Amino acid sequence: MARVDYDKQSANYDQGRTLPDEAIATWMVAARRHTQGASTILDLGSGTGRFSGALADAFDAKVIAVEPSDGMRQQAKTKRDNRVTILGASAEMLPLANATIDVAWLSNTIHHFDDVATAAAELRRVTTGTVLIRGAFGDTPVPSLYRFFPGSQHVIENFPTTESIITMFQAAGFTRFYREKVEQLLAHNLADMVPRMRLRADTALELISNEEFESGMNLLEETARTETGPVLDLMDLLVIR
Repeated sequence: MARVDYDKQSANYDQGRTLPDEAIATWMVAARRHTQGASTILDLGSGTGRFSGALADAFDAKVIAVEPSDGMRQQAKTKRDNRVTILGASAEMLPLANATIDVAWLSNTIHHFDDVATAAAELRRVTTGTVLIRGAFGDTPVPSLYRFFPGSQHVIENFPTTESIITMFQAAGFTRFYREKVEQLLAHNLADMVPRMRLRADTALELISNEEFESGMNLLEETARTETGPVLDLMDLLVIR
């Protein structure tokens, strides 16, 4: 899959990918449902840290945020949470000691890994508890707003599938797997999504053609004039132990 330049995207990422407080709370409830508590959490592929502080709050825990993009890390540092330690590293070479992480949180990041199998082995090495993977997978339906951008389906089809992820994590020594759907609130109305989508701070939108993106934005803007009500989405949470 082609690469997205997250150093370039970092300045607009928070604005383009912001989630309402209700959505963050929904994900924290889901995360806590699958763990027995945690004192140290790994936020792997933490980006600008949009979940790092929430994880620290939800678990009353120390969070180690690992992110390879310098631009993303610089944005995360502006959030100034002394419970969050930000490190520059890749998933395939975690700068962490063995068995020091209680819970690992991976949000919309596994499709960016260079080598999922090596990353799975690293997570087995450092994690004593649960790995929670939030996002879209190559074998699951495309999130609802991508209906305006049909080419995004082909991008997501190149993401790792649930089956392939499970196979690689099994090979790394994990033994239990569970997948659930979590409904999240994206916005209180479709019109609110127009300026956010316009920023194109999304892998599936970044990798389609400019012509298709503009066509999709025109359709989104037209639909937003008449479509009311909250914008809801179903996303996967893959639970691994």
